[in-house]
Amino acid sequence: GTPLVGPVDHAVPVLTVTRPDGKLEAVLFGYACHPTTLSFLTWCGDYPGFAQLEIEKAHPGTTAMFVNTCGGDQNPLPRRKVELCEKYGHMLAVGVEEALKQPLKPVSSGLRTAFEIIDLPYLKNVSREELTELAKDESGIKGRWSRRLLKKLDAGDKFESAYPYPIHAWRLGKEMLVVGMGAETVVDYALRFKREFGEGTWVMGYADDMISYIPSRRVWEEGGYEGGSNLFEYGRPAYRWEGSIEDRISASVHKLVKQVRD
Repeated sequence: GTPLVGPVDHAVPVLTVTRPDGKLEAVLFGYACHPTTLSFLTWCGDYPGFAQLEIEKAHPGTTAMFVNTCGGDQNPLPRRKVELCEKYGHMLAVGVEEALKQPLKPVSSGLRTAFEIIDLPYLKNVSREELTELAKDESGIKGRWSRRLLKKLDAGDKFESAYPYPIHAWRLGKEMLVVGMGAETVVDYALRFKREFGEGTWVMGYADDMISYIPSRRVWEEGGYEGGSNLFEYGRPAYRWEGSIEDRISASVHKLVKQVRD
C-alpha cells in the first residue's frame, strides 16, 4: 500500500511486577494506536485484548494490562477483520516478550504525585443562530447536538469558553516518570515529553476524562479530523480548540514534573 507519512511512536513500554520468589505477577504494557481494528457492536478488547491473552498464556498466573499511550492520530491499518486484530495483538505481544528478555531496570521505592486542572480554551463558541439552523436536521449528529445545546440556552445557561482539562505527573522511585493527560492526545505529545524528560518517561492519554481529540499545534494547523472541527461530536459548545492548547498543556506538564522531581 501507500507508505504512511507523519510522526509515529512504535515504543512498547513495559513494567513488570514480580513476586519475592521471582515469578512474574503482572505485566503493564503500552502502545500508541487506537484499538479500533474492529467496528462491530460486540464486546472485544481489540488488538490489546489479543495481546493480553497471548501474554497471559505464555506466563500462566500472570495478569497482563494495557495502557493506551498517545495514539489519538494513529490507527491500525488495514483493519475491520478479526484476523487482522489477532495479528496486531500478536505483534504487540512479541514486542512485550522481547522487552521481557532484556535486563529490566528495577524501580526503587517511593511515589510522588502532582495533579492540576487547566483551562483549555475553545476557538469560538457556537452561536444560537448557528444552532437554530443546524437543529433543522432531524437525524444527523449535528442536529441532535444543536437541539441539546439550544435547550441549555433556553434554560438560561451560558456556554463555557474553556474546558477543565486534567493533567497528572507521577514519579515512581527515581527511575520512572508517568505523565497522564485527559482525552485522546495525539502522538506528538508523547514524542515531545519523552524527548524533554528523558529515559524512563511514560506519556499517556485517556487519563480521568474523555473530552475529545487533543491536537498538538502541528495537528491543529493541519486542520484534519483530529485537529479540525470535531468538538461537536463530543457535545462541546464549539467546533475547535484554540490554537495554543499545546503550549498550555506543556507549561502545566513541566510545572508538575518539576514538583515531583524536586
